[in-house]
Amino acid sequence: MEQYRQEHFGHAVMPQATHDEQAMEDHFLAMRAWTNRNMDPLDRRLLDEVIVPGIEKKTGTKPTSSAQVRQALEAHPLHQYWLTLSLTYQDRIWQALDGAIDRQYDELAGKVKAQVAEPKGSLRLNPELEIPRYIAAFDHHRMPGSYVVDTAQDDFRAGALYDRFASTYLRNLNGGWKNDGRGHSLASHVQDFYPDFKPKRILDLGCSVGHSTVAIAQAFPDAEIFALDVGAPMLRYGHARAESMGVPIHFSQQDAEHTDFADGSFDLVCSSAVMHETSAKGMRQIFKECRRLLRDGGVMCHVDVPPRHEHLSLWDQMRCDFESHYNNEPFMTSLARIDWHKVAVDAGFAGDTVLVGYRKGTSYLKPDREDFFTEGHPQGHAMIGSWYACSAMK
Repeated sequence: MEQYRQEHFGHAVMPQATHDEQAMEDHFLAMRAWTNRNMDPLDRRLLDEVIVPGIEKKTGTKPTSSAQVRQALEAHPLHQYWLTLSLTYQDRIWQALDGAIDRQYDELAGKVKAQVAEPKGSLRLNPELEIPRYIAAFDHHRMPGSYVVDTAQDDFRAGALYDRFASTYLRNLNGGWKNDGRGHSLASHVQDFYPDFKPKRILDLGCSVGHSTVAIAQAFPDAEIFALDVGAPMLRYGHARAESMGVPIHFSQQDAEHTDFADGSFDLVCSSAVMHETSAKGMRQIFKECRRLLRDGGVMCHVDVPPRHEHLSLWDQMRCDFESHYNNEPFMTSLARIDWHKVAVDAGFAGDTVLVGYRKGTSYLKPDREDFFTEGHPQGHAMIGSWYACSAMK
């Protein structure tokens, strides 16, 4: 049974589902798929064939930005129906998974404890850490309690909930149950554009439960791996998860804007899907901190969600804005408009070392420069299936 768990669920501490719990998950995943398949095209037609012509007739100007159409679109009953469906299936998946974790919490606690009894890695927590407001102020992705709320002593609930949700919500995408596609894409990007680079010390910022961290560790097996996050329950679970997978990672509870590591401590400093949950001010400070932490010749690399407003249709802009307005991702819209190259240069990186563009999420651990595009994803602008990458050398 344990071997089956490892092969099919990635690691030994993944929360499991009963038949009825799995049926509930599948029901709301089916609702999501139905909405994407049937309602998204209708909503797109509503925007393109009704809302845009109406605004153009009224103002004499064709709208080019989602901000110009939002009010009219959200007043229409069809779009309101789309919004309701989109929020309902996501909230109900969270509720179903939270209930399943409640049922097996004590059992999971025993597994988490057993995995860290003789650790290869380490865990360092800081109860006095001041959580940045852009993390503490709301529940990201509408996840109950978000990343930082402890519900018990030595709590790991947030990590278990996030791990199971990510693997469920992105089923058969982003690496399957391990949810490690971003990490493999990041490693592939580094190996591709810096082929002679052999990092010995790597820091993963905003690691959550270590989905990408483990993949990065596997890509660079000779490196010592460090990872940080602000959420203690995420780190407790992530530590146990990494140990169960046999990957030694040194986790610590820190703010990525201001870490306690010395100058020049790392060869590679990276992050996966962190910037879209970070304020613009915080993002700029993180880039500066990356440069401080890198040794000369070291590499910074970040991958994140791909939407760029200059490459999106009007409806795709609106779909990106949905994440900010309704899905507790308030910085998604601003990130889609930020000039990553300028942020890197302002942080002190030489402009000719900064590389920014899309990375197809298909080349796990296999460097392939043909997977990189600077003018938009050639197969469309899917929210899932490609990543936006930014790297630079100090």
